[in-house]
Amino acid sequence: MTAVPIPVPDKLDFAQEVRAERLSLLWKVTLVLALFFVWGTLILTSLTVTSPQDLFLPIVCVALGCLICRAYLSRNHYERAVWAYIGGTMLAVALMSRTGDSTGVDLGRQLVVFIFPILILLVGFLLPLPATLLALALGILLVVVMPNVGQNTFLLTRTQGFAIVLMLLAAGIAAQMSGALYGIAEWALESYRKERDTKEQLFDTQQEIQLSFLRQKALAEQLTDTNEQLETARASAEEAKNFRGQFLANMSHELRTPLNAIIGFSETMLNFPMMYENTPLPGAYKTDLSQIYQSGRHLLQLINDILDLSKVDHGKLEMEVEDVDLEPIFKGVLATAVGLVGDKPIKLKRETAANLPHVQGDSLRIRQVILNLLSNASKFTDEGAITLGARQDSDNEVTIWVRDSGIGIPPQEIDNIFEEFRQGSSGRKKGRAGSGLGLAISRKLLNLMGGRVWVESTLGQGSSFYFTLPVFVTEPVEQQG
Repeated sequence: MTAVPIPVPDKLDFAQEVRAERLSLLWKVTLVLALFFVWGTLILTSLTVTSPQDLFLPIVCVALGCLICRAYLSRNHYERAVWAYIGGTMLAVALMSRTGDSTGVDLGRQLVVFIFPILILLVGFLLPLPATLLALALGILLVVVMPNVGQNTFLLTRTQGFAIVLMLLAAGIAAQMSGALYGIAEWALESYRKERDTKEQLFDTQQEIQLSFLRQKALAEQLTDTNEQLETARASAEEAKNFRGQFLANMSHELRTPLNAIIGFSETMLNFPMMYENTPLPGAYKTDLSQIYQSGRHLLQLINDILDLSKVDHGKLEMEVEDVDLEPIFKGVLATAVGLVGDKPIKLKRETAANLPHVQGDSLRIRQVILNLLSNASKFTDEGAITLGARQDSDNEVTIWVRDSGIGIPPQEIDNIFEEFRQGSSGRKKGRAGSGLGLAISRKLLNLMGGRVWVESTLGQGSSFYFTLPVFVTEPVEQQG
């Protein structure tokens, strides 16, 4: 909603509007005074001295001038209205001063000419200076001519001369007062404009506040609905999460029993022929049994990862945080990594600093994290090197890393590879096996041990996975005094 623009009058229009209001009041007062004057004259003087016919024509002139003035004002013809009022009044005064001598009522008729200065002053207030000068000339003409109409000789009395002097004085005063009136009109117009601008600003501000309030109310309602939906979704997700955890735990337990049997029997048939009276297996059988054994191991690892993930989500993962020496872990995982690399032309390197401090964590989980990183590196590296490194970056942390020369990770996927069931697109395109759980579980395990994990990678050149573990601090033993 916008404010309706208010038209701004110019100075002349504003001053004219003020004068029109004064003129509207003036013609009403004049008409009432004229009628009162006639009534008083008829009551207070005898009809032998004052004839009603002598008053009839002046009163008609005043009444016509006032009515014509009213008609012009209603049509917004201000200047014509002024001249109608002034002309009718001047003509009435001139008719009343037409005859007279030096006594009685005739003397009163001569004194009527002193109304002309008042009329000149009114013209100066109501119209610009040129109109005042025109009214002055007309008034002088009427004062000089009308009293001598019907006389044999032309005579200019002292009364007429004094009336002319007063008219000149009134014209001068009107000229001065007219300038002051325009100054007042300018000040009033400026005040009006300021008030108009303030009113528009307040109106616009009010509309903006109302719109802001409505928007805020709508946003509050939307936020309430969103919160309710989020709460419902959270409850549903929590229920689904609990159900998923329970389902995974049950399925893991049910799957492990037959899977362990498959792995156990296939391993026995491959590695312990004495259990079968040293009967050799045909080559084709041995190849298939090896595939069954490897697939069973892979499936068991996947089930273990899912179970670990479920335990972490429910806070039921058993972890023994203790003083851990990294050296035995490094030796063990590198020995295992030889089997992960297989016959690929890959060198296993070690860049661990000497005299590393002990760390705080669970040795089995640390070994699991490193093996996950080495397993990923072997999957996505066809040749080159895989390096296991470690250093102490500060008094509080030890940084461990696994660097490979594999296919690398696209920049847009680096933030996603630690999510559950997510795997890089480059690995999927090349048919790399993986569940997408190793990195997710590793990050959760490291968080539980007070560490953190991140990756740096260049597509086509390799990746470096880093993680930190807190340095183990021995608590001081309190001495008993």
